[in-house]
Amino acid sequence: MPNIHKINRSLPPTILTIFGATGDLSADYLLPALLHMHTEGLLPKDFHLVCVGRREFTTKSYLDFIIKKSAALKKLPAAPKASFLKILSYYKGNFNDAKSFEPLAEILADREKPRHKCYNRLYYFATSPKLFSTITGILKASGLLMSCQSHQRQVRVLVEKPFGFNRVSARGLNKLLLKHFSEDEIYRIDHYQGKETVQNLMVVRFANAIFEPLWNNKYIDHIQISVLEQDTAKLRAEFYDQTGALRDFVQNHILQILSLITMDEPKDLTANYIRDEKLKILLRLDLKNGWIVRGQYRGYAKDAGHSSQTETYIALKAFINTPRWQGVPVYLRTGKALSKKLAEVSIHFKELDRCIFRNCAPNILTFRIQPDESVHLQVNNKIPGFGISLHQGDYEFGYNKAFMSEIPSAYERLLLDFMEGDQRLFIRSDEIEAAWKFVDGISQAQKKQPLLNYKPGSNGPGEADSMMAKDGKNWWTK
Repeated sequence: MPNIHKINRSLPPTILTIFGATGDLSADYLLPALLHMHTEGLLPKDFHLVCVGRREFTTKSYLDFIIKKSAALKKLPAAPKASFLKILSYYKGNFNDAKSFEPLAEILADREKPRHKCYNRLYYFATSPKLFSTITGILKASGLLMSCQSHQRQVRVLVEKPFGFNRVSARGLNKLLLKHFSEDEIYRIDHYQGKETVQNLMVVRFANAIFEPLWNNKYIDHIQISVLEQDTAKLRAEFYDQTGALRDFVQNHILQILSLITMDEPKDLTANYIRDEKLKILLRLDLKNGWIVRGQYRGYAKDAGHSSQTETYIALKAFINTPRWQGVPVYLRTGKALSKKLAEVSIHFKELDRCIFRNCAPNILTFRIQPDESVHLQVNNKIPGFGISLHQGDYEFGYNKAFMSEIPSAYERLLLDFMEGDQRLFIRSDEIEAAWKFVDGISQAQKKQPLLNYKPGSNGPGEADSMMAKDGKNWWTK
């Protein structure tokens, strides 16, 4: 079996500064990813990590705190920890006091002086968007946004979701960042873009002659995307109550997946050509002749701490008004406190106009994003024995079976692309605003829809199944 393919990159000297380094994102994803990249030799040869937080830590006590907090790092051996400490610094700063960050410029400069060279200065905003203005102002005032022309070193910023809470606020954040950074310096992250199966969507489509000629409304009946969670909103209640299922998953993860699976072939694999094609899809999404089902699991009010109209489940039917997809319904659903944890895309091909056998079932191509990353194709086969009876078999490509090595985490892939300056898996400003325009339309439409109650551990509101049944379909999970 083949092993995971690793590209030998020669990355320039880099200083990565993480703002919000004591939060859950840093403990659960960023530090584990960076430490694993360090042990695997994937970081730049000249690399330093500066972690900025509000709490009082030394560098060593900070790493001890992160290791204790992170389930992924609790069993970390002593050797990688000691080695990682050599490239790590912790800095305590008060985001409400710009003067508290003045020494940070000296710290970054001190890291460059021993080698007398400029470093790429990369900033990761792992904070609430409310702090973006404060942080960019601090960086500007401290002279930390200056690039080094003599060494062709760059300044880049990576920002986390949620990127705004509607189109107006997203546009405001874009304007704020574009005051200090150019578009090619801004990396808007959606960690689903770093998942192997999501990246494989383009490969399966455009690298296989058996699929792309059929990728249109002549052969495809409908498309489904499901992102289902078993967890309740309790651990993220304050955040989740302000977003709900629509803003938490549809606006970013689901619409990004949809644009990748339905876009036309880009001219080449450079970032802007890919994002141009994704944008065309996002701009042509339409709820007309569609439907919306929204629900809330029983007990959410207790988790949230108050009575709330926030939806914890949403399912909808939409269309893409392009020549390729005219008339093909797209069914999207996501929710919490459901019966299973699952993220997958399924392409449902049309039935044969004429089948000489009995019970010819339509073919279904499924991309399982999590768990068990895999691709499945449902194909009709003959059951052994006398006569001809059909059985729909599953042709499977599983990542764990095909590749024996550990699959890199989404954050490892995206952090490495950030360091390399590759924007293909990051979201452009016009994509963000187009996605919010569609979601804002759903927000207005769903105000007219009842908030349905569903039992935790179920499949969500029964009305979502009923709406599919009215269309002569059912929700598919592999």
